[in-house]
Amino acid sequence: MIIREILVEPQAIAWLPWAVSYFFFIGLACSSVLTAFFFHFIKNSRLELLALSLAFSCAIVAPIALTADLHQPGRIMNFYLNPTIWSWMYWGAWFLPFFVLSVAGYFLCSLRTSVPMQSIPKYFHWLYWGKFNTDLIKVFFVWLSLIMTILILMYTTMEVFTVQARPLWHHTWLLPLLVFSVLPVSLLFCHYFIPQVYALRYFTIASLLGLIVSILGIYLFSEQTAIHLMKLWQISYSPMLLLIGIFVLFILLLLPHSTFLRLLRILTALCITWLTRWILLIEVQQIAKYNALVNPYQLSWNVDGLIGMIAVFSLWLLVGIILWQLLSHTLLQSNLGRKDHE
Repeated sequence: MIIREILVEPQAIAWLPWAVSYFFFIGLACSSVLTAFFFHFIKNSRLELLALSLAFSCAIVAPIALTADLHQPGRIMNFYLNPTIWSWMYWGAWFLPFFVLSVAGYFLCSLRTSVPMQSIPKYFHWLYWGKFNTDLIKVFFVWLSLIMTILILMYTTMEVFTVQARPLWHHTWLLPLLVFSVLPVSLLFCHYFIPQVYALRYFTIASLLGLIVSILGIYLFSEQTAIHLMKLWQISYSPMLLLIGIFVLFILLLLPHSTFLRLLRILTALCITWLTRWILLIEVQQIAKYNALVNPYQLSWNVDGLIGMIAVFSLWLLVGIILWQLLSHTLLQSNLGRKDHE
């Protein structure tokens, strides 16, 4: 009888928390642009501007989170100096700057056309310099933002989907999972400031139902995805916390609205968005590709771990404070130049 001993070394975690931060903020930016486009279509300038403010803040922060992995200047320039058209990272290096510029243009044009100059602080009056057809330019940025949002969603999804060795990444429910897990945040953000628009709550409930259907779709997609989902359930409490968060948000949406409850809904939706991406990008990597081991991961206290995430969130808060100074009079006093249809 021959006994053979096989030694297996755990695999290193390739995608670190910087990836979660990027997917989190780029998801918020894309969902907010889609929300703003819907409000632009129904001609509700208040809700459109609210959604754009969230999109603009996240579009600024998301590329910074992504460059945490591209800390060497040569790596960033390599995408532009050495074209690799077969790589999704190459296309993302072009899509992302155009996405940020299109969202910035859309936001600034909406601000100029919707908010009177006297309603914003004096140090932002430069936004109203010059005489040109802002409405026509805004239409251009509206459609450019929509196109770039679709391209960014495609690029971000394909970056994960191309890894065929991981069944929980390589399936047709990946894009619905990413979209429906983040859409409630942009909807509830608008609902926090304008609670009279009850339809936003119903849209949020529909998004949560879409998220549940996406999770069930992943489980039923194939035997491999079902097995890996069960493994994920065994090695981590995060999937349980995600389901609890979805259930809690359902309950909160059915309760009579108040300022505290509206804030609690946003925080719960943010937790759902973050948990979905943490499970998808970090904890799925703990499931070994080709053996029965569990690849251990411990969140470290350094720039690649918790400190990096705190820094990116702090930057987002800083951008949010600046935008609040810009829009506080509009949000609190509803001084918009155009007529809203709520």
